[in-house]
Amino acid sequence: MFAKERKIPIRIEQNEALIRNLNRHHSKIPLIEQDLKRRNAGYNGEKSIDYHLSFLDSQKYMIFNDLKLPLTPYHFQIDSLLFTPFYTLILEIKNISGTLTIDSEFNQLTRNFNGIETGFSDPITQANRQRLFLQRFFYEHNLVLPPIKYLVVISNPSTILKMAPGQKLYTPYNKIIHAQNLISEISKLNSSYNEMAATKKDLRKIKRVLLAQHDTSMTSVLKTFGIEEHEIINGVKCEYCASIMTRKFGCWHCPQCNLSSKTAHERAMEDYFLLFKPFITNRELRTFLDIPSPRTAHLLLNSSNLKIQGTGKSTTYHKEFS
Repeated sequence: MFAKERKIPIRIEQNEALIRNLNRHHSKIPLIEQDLKRRNAGYNGEKSIDYHLSFLDSQKYMIFNDLKLPLTPYHFQIDSLLFTPFYTLILEIKNISGTLTIDSEFNQLTRNFNGIETGFSDPITQANRQRLFLQRFFYEHNLVLPPIKYLVVISNPSTILKMAPGQKLYTPYNKIIHAQNLISEISKLNSSYNEMAATKKDLRKIKRVLLAQHDTSMTSVLKTFGIEEHEIINGVKCEYCASIMTRKFGCWHCPQCNLSSKTAHERAMEDYFLLFKPFITNRELRTFLDIPSPRTAHLLLNSSNLKIQGTGKSTTYHKEFS
């Protein structure tokens, strides 16, 4: 059923790596932590929707989670995309607490939480824009596209939805639903759409193209927060006390808490790929791990599950993200 599983967003992993490798008193830490909290909330909300989708018949639905597709000159992202031979369904997932007031006149969503009022962009406008982008993407790739519908799904069950004073709930704002109503809304679509618009062959091609076109590239988290490379602390950090470890006799040792580990460098290497670029050289590894020996760096790199390109001093080791 899940043609593309949902994974922890790269940006969450980047933020966590940034926090691990900056001085704990760095001025940007509160901003990074705030962004991390918001993104974790969004991810947890999306995972809760996957729970509801798991009850669907796996033979009848093809679901892609967290798709990022190119559309010159930019990209567009869809939280969940559901295909059947009869229709296509875009799910725009929102994990927002408090009371949400829908204002159809100003195309705005207002959240009241603990007495604080916050404005959000209209999720219906967002979902409709994704629908238009998806139509254009399918046209450019010569793909058959069943009729597109969309739903805005509120993942937090305690969130209260209401219309602005004097306004009534009408299409398309009746497409904003709570997660517990998702399956019943899909059932309604099943009843409304019974004319086959795509064959099994069409769906196989759709799956192949979407997975091939999904963009796994990363944005620079250092540039996002305005952090210079020299501000990143080099060395292998102890997973318990965050002190810099030393390497002795093929093992990493923490001078603070006496923890010993043969694999502590693995997380440090992952952090490098998340913070800087998806490939590394022997020299760059030595600098980042703060180890003097090219031979040791060579052994660590060759024992890692990395793709090797080039030979000699021009050898680079590549991390593949999915």
